[in-house]
Amino acid sequence: MKMKSFFTLLVACFATTALVACSDDSNDNGGGIPVSQLTVRPQSLSFDSEGGEQVIRAQAPSQATATSSADWCQVTVGTQYGDVKITPVTVTVAANPTTYERTAVITITAGSQTETVSVTQAEGSATIPSGSITKGAQDIAALMYPGWNLGNTLEATGSGLGAETSWQPTRTTQQIIDAVKAAGFRSVRIPCSWDIHSTNGTIDAEWLARVRQVVDYCINDGLYVVLNDHWDNGWIEVLGFSKSSSSYQPVDESDITAKISRLKELWTQIATAFSDYDEHLLFAGLNEPFQEYTLFSTRHAELTPILVRYNQAFVEAVRATGGNNAQRTLVVQGPSTSINSSVQYMPASVLPEAAGRLMVEVHYYDPGQFCGTYDASGDKAYYYWGADNHGPDHNPTYGEETYLNSQFAKLKTTYTSKGYPVIIGEYAALQRTITAGDQTKHDASVKHYYKYLNAQAIRNGIVPFAWDTNDTSGLGKESGSTTIIDRAKVSVIGSNAMKGIQEAVAETTWNN
Repeated sequence: MKMKSFFTLLVACFATTALVACSDDSNDNGGGIPVSQLTVRPQSLSFDSEGGEQVIRAQAPSQATATSSADWCQVTVGTQYGDVKITPVTVTVAANPTTYERTAVITITAGSQTETVSVTQAEGSATIPSGSITKGAQDIAALMYPGWNLGNTLEATGSGLGAETSWQPTRTTQQIIDAVKAAGFRSVRIPCSWDIHSTNGTIDAEWLARVRQVVDYCINDGLYVVLNDHWDNGWIEVLGFSKSSSSYQPVDESDITAKISRLKELWTQIATAFSDYDEHLLFAGLNEPFQEYTLFSTRHAELTPILVRYNQAFVEAVRATGGNNAQRTLVVQGPSTSINSSVQYMPASVLPEAAGRLMVEVHYYDPGQFCGTYDASGDKAYYYWGADNHGPDHNPTYGEETYLNSQFAKLKTTYTSKGYPVIIGEYAALQRTITAGDQTKHDASVKHYYKYLNAQAIRNGIVPFAWDTNDTSGLGKESGSTTIIDRAKVSVIGSNAMKGIQEAVAETTWNN
């Protein structure tokens, strides 16, 4: 009796299992079973380094949609079919050019329901674009204007790869760089942090690989790239000149030699990683020395000799790695990247020897209240720029056309006429939406500023790089924004600035 009961129960279980299996199979193949919620299969995908295609089946009452978190992992959504309401999602993964395993997340949505699928790809063997370096700094400079900054991105503070979007929301893709090129830019400055992405003195491999990927986006488009060591928590741009960032405390020889050692250590690693890249890649040793401006504002003369030593150390470190780095064009920064301090305290005679393969970097944000300062009362905001664009008030008291002409003439006399091209690594003017002034005149002022600056730069053998932080919301506020490219929409949004740049390039002849 017990044996019979057990046997009967066992048969019943097998029958139930078979029925469930048949029901599931029928559900996948048009059996008409009602579908009430979103389910996806499989819930994870794995690819080898070569990439390929796999299909996710999303079952839901309505047509599903899908997005990918990474540009190397693309999704194609098919049309929902059958009574079982399956939406096929094809996942296409490109070959992995990096030396680390990478991951992405596919988000599938149907109605109000969302599911995710994890994608993992095995590490690949990195390929480095190579080629010989045939051009010197002067020849390269003539091919680089106009330039654009990938601002607030790879130089942002934060840990790991997440730092890229800690100051702005959009991860850099090939499509964004394509839009930069399509707008007419011919070079990209990539501000980058390194020290904060280092462990025991060694740059994190994943971070280095990501930076190289962004550089390659630019190289793929034939753009020139200026890769620097940006502020980087002030490890050298502040603490290389003062023991404290809150009060001025002079550094001694041991402080300076320690900073030189670390600078060489970083640039040896960076230069080695890029040693076979051709002349489209330039290195810039620092960003803005003396960046705590109030701390150093009266000390440029006494501290520039220390900066000269850092510039020399940077050049020596890169050259020592050999390969194309022995001939690569390098960029050194003037004190505070100020035009006045640079021409006064860092003339050509104290620049590192570079056999015609050196550029000098300054920045330009004059007049400051038109370009980048805003006071809530509006009293300190200059809405207008240029002799033909003045309003009844809010006009600058300095820094218009005549002033700009004189500043750029100083750069030509001190550097470009002596064979050292200059880059204006950053410049910008705030595009605002104003409420207590003439919007049309302000828009004309922004366009005129970008056009006039670029034209005068080109005439003086100077390569200007527009500062762009991807702050699209600021364009609709009185506080303003310097954003030109909307990275999320991969299109121009700062149209006044962009038109000014394009017209200057079209109408002006390079003269070094």
